[in-house]
Amino acid sequence: TWADFWDTKKFPGKRGLRKGARYNLEFALMADGVEPTDVYKVLATPAGAERAFKKLSELKASIQWWEAGAQPPQFLVAGDVAISTVYNGRIDAANREGKNLKISWTGGIYDLDYWVIPKGAPNKDASLKFIAFASTPEAQAEYAKDIAYGPTNNKALAKLDAKVLANLPTSPANSADALQFDLKFWADQGESLEKRFASWATN
Repeated sequence: TWADFWDTKKFPGKRGLRKGARYNLEFALMADGVEPTDVYKVLATPAGAERAFKKLSELKASIQWWEAGAQPPQFLVAGDVAISTVYNGRIDAANREGKNLKISWTGGIYDLDYWVIPKGAPNKDASLKFIAFASTPEAQAEYAKDIAYGPTNNKALAKLDAKVLANLPTSPANSADALQFDLKFWADQGESLEKRFASWATN
C-alpha cells in the first residue's frame, strides 16, 4: 500500500519517485488515507494540495528521484532503492531479461495515450485506417504480449492468457482499486502545482 511505501521504519531504504508533482501528489494523498475515488476532489482544494505536499515532505529525506523510465528498474536491481514507482512495462521488460522484480498494484495510477491526426494531414484516410486497426481487440492483444501496457479495448483481455493478464494494469484484478489519471485536472492546475513542486524539491 502507499502507507507501506511511506513507512521507512517497517520497510527501510530509499524510495524511488518520478521527479515532478504529477502522480506524486496523488500517491501522497492515498498514503495519507484518501480513497482513490476522492483523490482529485481533495487535491483540487488548497487544503488538499497542502495536505499532499505535507505528506510528501515526510518522505523527502528518503527519496531518490528518477526522470527516465529506465531508471527505476536499474535502481531496484542495484539496490539503490528499496521500493520505487515505475512504469509497469519497464518491470515486465526487466523480468524478461532475467530480473526478479515484483509489482504491487494497490492504488496504482493508470494513464491513457491517444492517437491524434493533425488537421490538414495529407494521409488522413490511411491514418484513420491505422487507428481502427490498432484499436481492434486482436491488435491490442498482440501488443500487450510484447510489452505489458494494458489494452484500452477491454475485449482484448479475453484473448490473453493468465500469465499475460497478471502483468497488465487494465486486467480486472490489477485495476480493481486503481486511479485513472485525470488529464483535465492537470491541464487546469498542473502549471501551478509543478511550480510549487519545483520550489519544494529544491528547499
